[in-house]
Amino acid sequence: MKKLLFFATVLPGFAQEPITRIACGSCYKPERDNGIFRAIAADKPKAFLFMGDNIYADTDDPKIMKEKYRHLNIQPDYAALAKTVPIIPIWDDHDYGLNDAGREYKMKEESAQLFFEAFNFPKHHEAKKTPGVYHSRIVGPNGKRVQFIMLDTRYFRSPLKKIKEGKRKVYQIEKGPDATILGRIQWQWLEAQLKKAAELRIIVSSIQIINTEHRFEKWSNIPQERTKLLKLLKDSSPGPTIILSGDRHFAEVCRIRANGKENLPFDLYEMICSGMTHAGAPNDPSHLRVPGTYSREVNYGLIDINWGEKKPKVTLSVKTPKAVKNTLSITSLDFNKYPTLK
Repeated sequence: MKKLLFFATVLPGFAQEPITRIACGSCYKPERDNGIFRAIAADKPKAFLFMGDNIYADTDDPKIMKEKYRHLNIQPDYAALAKTVPIIPIWDDHDYGLNDAGREYKMKEESAQLFFEAFNFPKHHEAKKTPGVYHSRIVGPNGKRVQFIMLDTRYFRSPLKKIKEGKRKVYQIEKGPDATILGRIQWQWLEAQLKKAAELRIIVSSIQIINTEHRFEKWSNIPQERTKLLKLLKDSSPGPTIILSGDRHFAEVCRIRANGKENLPFDLYEMICSGMTHAGAPNDPSHLRVPGTYSREVNYGLIDINWGEKKPKVTLSVKTPKAVKNTLSITSLDFNKYPTLK
């Protein structure tokens, strides 16, 4: 058999100055590239968060997965961006290896090694010391630090079951004592991460956390895990925090308001950016959606940070490349109004 060549992306380091712009996106097929990485590069981000379905492997053959990653890394626009901008990745089901899969996926260990290789994780990176691919990093000078927390929603997640509801199948709500998304070790790790000093935290989950009103994969399929995460954010007093996610093949911004039924002492926002090469999922209305932020167009996201005051001001933007320069929606977050937590 012909030997497969494999090219790993060389990750540049972060500069010492504060990060002021971050790009993010998910659901990318190299074979359907549409110039979106050129558009992202033109926006001059200081980092790019690759939030899952970064390739579509859908296989239990490591050789096929490795070849898929090779196609990503030799895609000219992506390769050019990766030479100048740090790529911070996490996976979702299709680059994990199987649609909607969890811990039952048989090739998960090999898949994790190929993920680390494809994104050039250093030999002794902390993420390689535990199962799964979750990881974090803090960048920027004291007083203007951003923490990226990349959650693995696949490696440990309980299997999901579908049941018939009318004419369609939906995921059954899982409530058993062993039902989990993150798994015990990753939960302990996340709790420790939220105790680290940072002025802004960005939590990336490949599947939606806030939105509960659709029939696809989401944290509320295992409701105790969503409740546990929101309680952890409340109890840990993390300071300014934003959630990002992908998966859904559309874009929106969702919000849990302070002092609602979740009893959070702050507004919690989640920006969903999906798909970079293919989108158009049906509009499932959500009462938690920020009005005017939904789009079915191919998209990516920008997070702009203004460090001019004691707490950062953040602007979330969804952009779409029909003419990729089109900005669909803007949501401004003023963390100076964010209560000072204990």
